Amino acid sequence: MHLPKEVGDLERRKPSGDGWKWLLLPVGLAAMVWLIRKVGSAELWRAIEGAVHYLPIVVLLEGAFMSMDVFALRAIAVNAGPKVPWVVWVRSACAAYATMILLPGGRAAGEVARATQLARFWGASRALANGMRLQAATMLANAFISLPSALACFFPSLEANGLALPWLVLGNGLLTALLGAWILWLSKSERMARWLGKIFPSFGQRGSELQGEKVGMAIPIAYTCIGRVFQSVQYGTIVFALGGVAGIQSALVAQGIHLVGAAVGDLIPNQAGMTEGAYWLFGKALGFGSEPAKAVAIALFARLAQYILAALALVLLFVLSPFWGWKGERRKMEEDVRG
Repeated sequence: MHLPKEVGDLERRKPSGDGWKWLLLPVGLAAMVWLIRKVGSAELWRAIEGAVHYLPIVVLLEGAFMSMDVFALRAIAVNAGPKVPWVVWVRSACAAYATMILLPGGRAAGEVARATQLARFWGASRALANGMRLQAATMLANAFISLPSALACFFPSLEANGLALPWLVLGNGLLTALLGAWILWLSKSERMARWLGKIFPSFGQRGSELQGEKVGMAIPIAYTCIGRVFQSVQYGTIVFALGGVAGIQSALVAQGIHLVGAAVGDLIPNQAGMTEGAYWLFGKALGFGSEPAKAVAIALFARLAQYILAALALVLLFVLSPFWGWKGERRKMEEDVRG
């Protein structure tokens, strides 16, 4: 007995249209090298070295931020069919995060990796549809945190700041709100079913099964908003670790700068050089106007935490996978399919 063909199609699926992002990677790396030379590599190293004892806390907060995606997806898929064991949720989260951080496809590629794991229980069409709903919840959470971040940028108490940053944060919030609403609408429409059918012909007809499927999104969106709060605390911790002022305002300002840099650098793998540039450009709002190396170090410190967590995710995926009982899961699923 073999697994449904649609699951095999999804496992063989490679995120299309992302290969060209590798062409932009040298641009991001060149920007990063220029910034490091601009602020001074020695000063940058001293800033990071002085804050390294906060790294475990920052990694834990990164994990808390990303774990909210798991809770959100569980809430989305409450009626998705067979109950997914927790070990599969952990494995799918590890696959999604490692792919998102280490490959050029970003979150879209990560969601395909997650769907590949969950499709064994739900079917590929439903796994991809739920991934789209999670993406919508993530976009709306981005919009949610953008408003207080913009307000914090409008009223800086640390140093004088131009008006460009708060308006850029507000613009990012408006754009992600519109995108999130559009993706949510698309996940409920016939167009989504036709789109899935074009990409995965073997289950194109099954896309119709998703029509009329009622999925409550309030709880998933709440989970992703909590995730953004964790991320704000994370960036506030990094600012404090580098010698900045601790507090809600500095955390929200740092979050706003991150959102702007991530939005501008969305076309470059892992926003290489773009988030560093955003902190260098707007570092004055965090009190680092006279210490640009510390401003750039915020992004590099966060990036270091991401790579550490991605490495841990890979360890869980490849080293511990023999102990996760995949053979037992496969037999049980095949029995379910046969029945």
